[in-house]
Amino acid sequence: MSFWSSWKKRARPEAGRSEPVDPAPLPKEEEPALSPDVERLLRIGDGGGAAGADEAEAIALLREIRKTADEGLALDGLVQRNATHPLPEALAIAVAAALVDRGDRPGARALLEGATGAAALVLRADMLAEDGDFAGAVATIERVLVRDLDVPGARERRVMWRSRLGLGTTERRVDPATATVATPHARTPFDLLREVARGGAGAVFAARDRELGRTVAVKVYHQIARDKAQLLHEGRVAAALEGPGVVRVFDIEPSEGWIALEWATLGALRDVLLRAGAREPDAMAALGPVRRWLPRLADALARVHAAGWVHHDVKPANVLMSVEAGDRDAVPWLADFGSARRVGEPSPPGSIGYVSPERLAGRASDTRDDVYGFGRVVEEVLAVMPDDPDAAALRGVAAICVGDSDGRPRDGADLAATLSARLHAGTLPARQP
Repeated sequence: MSFWSSWKKRARPEAGRSEPVDPAPLPKEEEPALSPDVERLLRIGDGGGAAGADEAEAIALLREIRKTADEGLALDGLVQRNATHPLPEALAIAVAAALVDRGDRPGARALLEGATGAAALVLRADMLAEDGDFAGAVATIERVLVRDLDVPGARERRVMWRSRLGLGTTERRVDPATATVATPHARTPFDLLREVARGGAGAVFAARDRELGRTVAVKVYHQIARDKAQLLHEGRVAAALEGPGVVRVFDIEPSEGWIALEWATLGALRDVLLRAGAREPDAMAALGPVRRWLPRLADALARVHAAGWVHHDVKPANVLMSVEAGDRDAVPWLADFGSARRVGEPSPPGSIGYVSPERLAGRASDTRDDVYGFGRVVEEVLAVMPDDPDAAALRGVAAICVGDSDGRPRDGADLAATLSARLHAGTLPARQP
């Protein structure tokens, strides 16, 4: 049965359906037929012409219908349609705004649950803040800022809502010109060739091992004295977790502030995404189909979590992509374990846009925070690979990963099972009690 037929069946009871008999039934007023505008609106996505409205026409129709007595009927039908045939995001925003005007805030939030566009996220963040969920509001607005710092009002919202959580409004900035004294003559057993990345903790260089002649990645921390303990922690955790999906540590010298890591032939996922966004063929070939490599990243998180650790900084900059010998597909490696903590330990600060609402609210280290980061990574991948064969299934995975904490996969193993089920069967695996 089509959506349209099933919805009309629910909206208009069949004449012969069995009903309790009233000894003295009152005459029932016959419900009016749906107006042509409502019928056309509810057929959105069925094709143009007589079948249904396109997105622009649907928004215009909704605007006019809202002035009539059919508003509630149209909104109800669109919400029901969205459950099986997701509405275009611009129309979903218009419907959500209408629901808010009618006092149905939970319905409006639910409608925008899987939205990833800036306008939808800003509206959802505003609703969360108005409901007093400032942690959720901050996490949502940071998803906007990580892509575009210039979205009107986004930075101001973040500052205001973070202050309501008692969090600082300033962030440590690193001056690229003075952050590190690393040069090709730094005291390492490597020749530093070129800088390939720079972050808040340090700069990463492509380097040549003088003795073995191989290419390695050398991360040099910005402030050696201050960051010595974090550098040692990063090296020890990565070494303890060595295996599939975790970058290998070759050498470390905390007193000099550097750590040598295995070279990722494709670089960080962040850089691959930038190149794919520019439609560079090699980057697009490395990313798609996404099912070739994404399950390996989930498996890597499963190993990290099984060992009792939470990575705490799962984001495209910390997922390295490499093509290993004998493997034609790109292989993801988790990198940068400087923020890793044992499950239950206090959570450290995190990267804007990838920190879960629960962590912002002060929750101790929890594997579900890494699941949130994984969901954000999937969103970033789909932003540049919207036509991936599994895009619909992957959007569903991302939505549950960044959604309510109780509904997320509980750890990497549960995440891997969820991802596999969505990719192969389109259903969630049964949860254990």
